[in-house]
Amino acid sequence: MRAGILLREVLLSAAMLALCSGVRFANGQGVSRPGIAGPGNQLATLADDPPKQTRPAVPVTTPAAADAELPGAIYKDAMHPLDVVRQSLENWSDSELAALSIGVHMAREACDKMNPENYTNDDLYDLAHLCAFGQDWGPANAAAQRYIALKAPEHRAQAYAISIGAFVHMNAIDLAVATTREMLRVEPYDAEVAYTLRYMKDYLELDGSADALKLAEEEHGKILDALDKGTPLKAAYGDAVVNTGLLYQMAIEAAFFERYAGNDAQAAIDLSDVERALPPHAVLTGEDRQEIDSAKLQYHLLGTELEHIPVIRSYKATMKAQINSSLDENFGAATALVVFPDWCVQCRKMMPTMTEFAAANADTPIHAYGLIFKENGEDAASDTQKQLLGTDVLEVSAETAHSFGTSDYPLGIVVDHTGVIRFIGALPSDAFNGDGYIEKVITRMVGVEVRTLPGPQGQ
Repeated sequence: MRAGILLREVLLSAAMLALCSGVRFANGQGVSRPGIAGPGNQLATLADDPPKQTRPAVPVTTPAAADAELPGAIYKDAMHPLDVVRQSLENWSDSELAALSIGVHMAREACDKMNPENYTNDDLYDLAHLCAFGQDWGPANAAAQRYIALKAPEHRAQAYAISIGAFVHMNAIDLAVATTREMLRVEPYDAEVAYTLRYMKDYLELDGSADALKLAEEEHGKILDALDKGTPLKAAYGDAVVNTGLLYQMAIEAAFFERYAGNDAQAAIDLSDVERALPPHAVLTGEDRQEIDSAKLQYHLLGTELEHIPVIRSYKATMKAQINSSLDENFGAATALVVFPDWCVQCRKMMPTMTEFAAANADTPIHAYGLIFKENGEDAASDTQKQLLGTDVLEVSAETAHSFGTSDYPLGIVVDHTGVIRFIGALPSDAFNGDGYIEKVITRMVGVEVRTLPGPQGQ
């Protein structure tokens, strides 16, 4: 595998390993929130000057608000920063990466010596699982497809997931999409199917493919039926679970995609469908309510004018010149904001590339700013301040950050030349790299040429 592999590819590999092993990523790197960018140039762009809307008064349940008195809720809030940091392989230690590399090598060597035709039932599925861990995608797909053909229900959804991931890694995207559609058609809609659909839609969104919207439309009825039950969605076989809050976010995703495609009327219908599907008797945890409130707020922010953002200080100049800075409200052709807490390591690593992106597009102009906030109220460590010094990063209050429904990081917001929000959602770490996600969002939104950076971050 070539050095400097795109982080997106690494994350997709990690996501596939998670699918194979039953580990489910929380929202964040490579696993989008509902507001993550929709299909690219194939879809209609938004009008140049659509009417501005009033910013909605949608309540947001911040991480410490709902059920804060319960130990379980406090534990989840306390673990959230660690979970976000762990999601990026960039933050793994050398020893962890070395251990992973050894395991992958062992799995690949074993996979190469085995023939799927010699195995059946659970052993055949285990072979597909082994080869996927070894990133030996041809044999992994062959074993997964043979298991699917057995029509054994126990691991069939997981076998579909392995096959879809293998097709993606072999760049057979049409086959991956076709297999996803087959899975949606023949499998009971459970947690395994929901997670696999989400994985595939996320990949297609990152590539700017119209198939992301099409898959969301095809899934819409089934996910509404699942949401209507008012309980977490469980796997028919295995222990995978989609909690009700996350299921709501998955359901409202179709409305985001339609909005990004300029189909506002259909987006409103999809949103209404989701609101009606969630029953009043649904038992919601504090985490569920937070996820639902966040999704609602972010959706309703689309089409509203960005309010004034009070800035505490800027990291662009020297440490002595960081007071009384402000966000330039001449938004240019577009302005991208990246909201993140000071503990988000991978977010901080994005800032030099984001600053270079803004400089490369200064003539257009396209602006980009990082908005960092202190989640616990303490000053950032000196090494954090040094890392950000000279970048287009502004410190804002936690209250300002949470007004955007933040829970997963980095959160991206893109406004047009009038300051109206046209995109909001989680970003991958390579969003500002060449042919990155932000380029696709801005090109779709305003149709201007975006100057890209020469290569992926860290290469």
